[in-house]
Amino acid sequence: MERKLVLRVFADAVCIIIVSLPSLILFLVGKSFRRGFYCDDESIKHPYKSNTIPTWAASFVGLLLPMLFIVVIEASRFSVSKRNFMDVTKRKFVISVYRTLTSFFCGAAITQLLTDIAKYSIGRLRPHFYTVCKPSIQNCTWNSGYIEDYDCTGTDLEAIQEARLSFPSGHSSITMYCMFFLVMYLQNRMRWRKCWLVRPVIQILVFIIAYYTSISRISDYMHHWSDVLAGSFLGITVSILVVFFVSDVMSDVACCQNSVRNPSIPLYTTHSDEDRLSVKHSNDSHISTRGASLTPSSQT
Repeated sequence: MERKLVLRVFADAVCIIIVSLPSLILFLVGKSFRRGFYCDDESIKHPYKSNTIPTWAASFVGLLLPMLFIVVIEASRFSVSKRNFMDVTKRKFVISVYRTLTSFFCGAAITQLLTDIAKYSIGRLRPHFYTVCKPSIQNCTWNSGYIEDYDCTGTDLEAIQEARLSFPSGHSSITMYCMFFLVMYLQNRMRWRKCWLVRPVIQILVFIIAYYTSISRISDYMHHWSDVLAGSFLGITVSILVVFFVSDVMSDVACCQNSVRNPSIPLYTTHSDEDRLSVKHSNDSHISTRGASLTPSSQT
C-alpha cells in the first residue's frame, strides 16, 4: 500500500513537472515572434512605467493565499486538533489537502503554459514598445506603411524582449485562475452557517485582488485592454475546468468524508469497499424484506 501511494505521488509530481517545464524553457531561451508596427500606431507609444504589482508579488499572493485557505478550511472540516491530529483524522486531512493542492498547482501550471504559448507565438507589442525599443526608423510618418525592417536602439535588452510579450496578460491569467479557484473552493467547502456573511465577503475580497491586479496592467501601460480581457478569460476558464473535471472541490462534503473514512484506502479512492458492501447489503435486505411481505398475499 505504501509503495502504491509513493508511486501515485511521484506520478502526480511528474505530471506537474511535464506541464511546467515548457514554460521554464520558453522563459530561459524562448524568442517571441518578431512583429512589425505602423508609425502612426499611438497604442504602442506610451511611456514606460514600473509595475504597480510586481510579477513575484502577483505569483506569491496568488499561490499562497489559496494554499492557506485550503489548509485552514480542510482542518476545520475534519476537526483537526492537537488531541486528535495523530489518529485517523490526520490521514483524512492530509489526503483531502493533497488532492486539492495538486489539482490547484496543476491548473496553475496549465494556465501559465497556455499564456506563454500565446505570448511567444503572437508577439504582440506592449503599449510602451516604442519607448523601450527606440526603433531606428528615419522619417517614420503615417504614410510609411507597415514597418518590419527595423532595429531597436534601446539599451535595455530585457525590456525590449518583454515588450514583445503583451498578449495575453500573464498577471491577469494567473491571478484570475488562483482567485477564481479559491472562490469556487470556498463556495463548496466553507460551510460556517453561523457566520454566513463571512464567505461572500472573503470571496469578493479575493476577487478584487485579481481584478485590481488585472486593471493595473492597463494603467501601467504594460498591456492593452484586450490583453487583460483575454488573460482573465483564460484564467477563469482553466479554473472552472480544473474544479469540475480534475479536482473533487465540487463534490459533496459528506461524500468526501466517507471516501477517507478508512485510513488504508488508496489515495484516489472515492468510495471505500466498506461503503459499497454496506449499500449492497442494504439493497439485498430491502429486496428480501419485500419478497417476504409479498409471499402470504400470493398464497391467498
